[in-house]
Amino acid sequence: MSLTQAEFQSLYADYGPAVRARCRSICGNEADADEALQETFLRAWKARRRFDGRHPLAWLQTIARNTSLDVLRKRRPWQDDPLTWLSLPAPERAGAGSQLDVRRLLDRFGPRDAAMLRLRLGEGWRIQEIAEHFDTSQRTIRRNLARLEARARALLGADPPLLAVESP
Repeated sequence: MSLTQAEFQSLYADYGPAVRARCRSICGNEADADEALQETFLRAWKARRRFDGRHPLAWLQTIARNTSLDVLRKRRPWQDDPLTWLSLPAPERAGAGSQLDVRRLLDRFGPRDAAMLRLRLGEGWRIQEIAEHFDTSQRTIRRNLARLEARARALLGADPPLLAVESP
């Protein structure tokens, strides 16, 4: 099924707000969401001949998800390779009257776990963003971050939580 220009404009009018909300939830800010929304509908227009006419919102939401992640990748060029993130200068954190080299702490974790911690702590990514980046569920990410936090706290001997894990 190929959409006509009028049908496509109707799709935009009907589903634009929902698609924009999806873009906003992934991108985390209005400017990136607007960019992702525009690119989503541009991609949808280019792919209109492949659209079967069923489930237009699901079709648009899938395009919006992929587009939003592409926008994030442009904003965070190291996202495609989490190990690149580990080579960035590590911030220092004060604790128990002394400075802790975060890089030394992260060296105690595997690359995936270290990247997950750095995305959460260093970059302030939301649980949903991390789950989408690692292509897993938010529940799995919450569980992994809780486990990683417990291990980091044990290594540091720290009492307060390092991470604020979001509730479902």
